[in-house]
Amino acid sequence: MPDLLAASGAETFGHGTGIAWLALDLSALGALVAFACIRHAKYSIRFRLLWLTMAAVSLGGVGLWLANSVALLAMRVNDSVMRYNVALGAAALAIAVVGVLAGLLISGRTTQVPRLIIGGLTMGLCVGLSTFLTLDAVAVQGTVDESLGLIGVAVLVSMALCTATLWASQAVRRVPMRVLVSVLFALGVAAMYYTAIAALTFSIDPGIRTPAGMPLFDLVFPMFVIGALGLTVPITAVLVAPDRRDAVAAVRQPVSAR
Repeated sequence: MPDLLAASGAETFGHGTGIAWLALDLSALGALVAFACIRHAKYSIRFRLLWLTMAAVSLGGVGLWLANSVALLAMRVNDSVMRYNVALGAAALAIAVVGVLAGLLISGRTTQVPRLIIGGLTMGLCVGLSTFLTLDAVAVQGTVDESLGLIGVAVLVSMALCTATLWASQAVRRVPMRVLVSVLFALGVAAMYYTAIAALTFSIDPGIRTPAGMPLFDLVFPMFVIGALGLTVPITAVLVAPDRRDAVAAVRQPVSAR
């Protein structure tokens, strides 16, 4: 896999491509769980917000933020120690989850193009902001410059990805198709992330003192464990919850047909 940042003082896969594949798998798993939660939310009235919140945490917290943070572990900046600003990282996580929840609420239960577009743009802007806050949280012995053109491309990719994801969450019903869409979602997240990474240029001065913050691994590893364990909550809820689509169909049947 080619190095995207060799000319800018960093190696995108300096710690191996295995971490990147792990991030891709994590993103797909988060999306798959989120789609199942969204399906239940569509046919639930009393617990709709709860289902959508679990979907937002699965998609925004795990499928986006955590996947990007894990992918960041693969990057190595030459001749510099890397540190991570926890406050910016927490803000990126919150924006990702809230942005996904807002997009889901705006898009509604059924496919309505105006609401879908507004929801996708809202969600896409939040996801794009979350991605760049995640990258801005990285501190090195030197400075980091950003290409505005590539930032714009990454945001456009984010908005297109989020709009397509909201449409798929409403239109795709079969489990095999949901798995396929989840994989496509993960590839879209990777495209957005690596476009954002390509927008960064590192100017390193080894003489500068070690920047403040946490080692990235010390933050991401416990968050990875928490995120993986956290997915068991919506997975369990999906498995034990009744099939609400069948329940709604049964309620709508005429009394004479029962």
